[in-house]
Amino acid sequence: MKPPITPHSFQTTRWSRVRDAVSGDDPEARRALDALCEAYWYPIYAYIRRRGCGSHDAEDLTQGFFAHLLERGALAAADRGRGKLRNFLLACVNHYLADEHDRHLTQKRGAGLVTSLDLAWAEERYGTEPVDDLTPDRLYQRRWALMVLEHSLQLAREEMEQQGKGELFVALGSFLGFHPAPVERYEELAAKLGRPAGTLKNDVFRLRERWRKILFEQVALTLDQPDDRKVRDELAELLSCV
Repeated sequence: MKPPITPHSFQTTRWSRVRDAVSGDDPEARRALDALCEAYWYPIYAYIRRRGCGSHDAEDLTQGFFAHLLERGALAAADRGRGKLRNFLLACVNHYLADEHDRHLTQKRGAGLVTSLDLAWAEERYGTEPVDDLTPDRLYQRRWALMVLEHSLQLAREEMEQQGKGELFVALGSFLGFHPAPVERYEELAAKLGRPAGTLKNDVFRLRERWRKILFEQVALTLDQPDDRKVRDELAELLSCV
């Protein structure tokens, strides 16, 4: 089942706009907040599941958390001092879970749903998570990092599809490290595509460079007042979680 996320929703999420939504009624900030929910909810779901909640309770809590977050007042309770969207969201969800524990999930299941969340897909995906000893926090960080990588790759793919090179992107996917098939030799793939091996190597180089640039841009969107050093540090930290 495909995730209920689009590259566009990821691209329009900006930490600065989400931050501004704490104290204003800016429609653009609200759109960024909506996009935030659509793009980043699965790491929250995985985090709640790894904390020991069953699938039904995790569904309720994930839905309830994002409905609560969209009320905008919930944003003011979290510490935004570290300037990272992922840390901000984790603080928000921990505040919410503490409150819900006190209320013993008194809200009826299905009330206040965020309809863009495909929870059946989430549980299916959670079932494929490796059986390991990752703490809920570490699993959250890992899923966040993979989400950023996957969305950046989606944007790169969309660009090539718009250029009429969608099939070439699929063929080159194994050279990016996110492909189930083993990496073919350039000569073998060039023969399949009817493309000179030298040209194919240049294609791979350009795609890798473009993906790196998109990834850098997307990581910057999740930081408050980013600069090159902050983005590089955050990118290195994310990659260490994968």
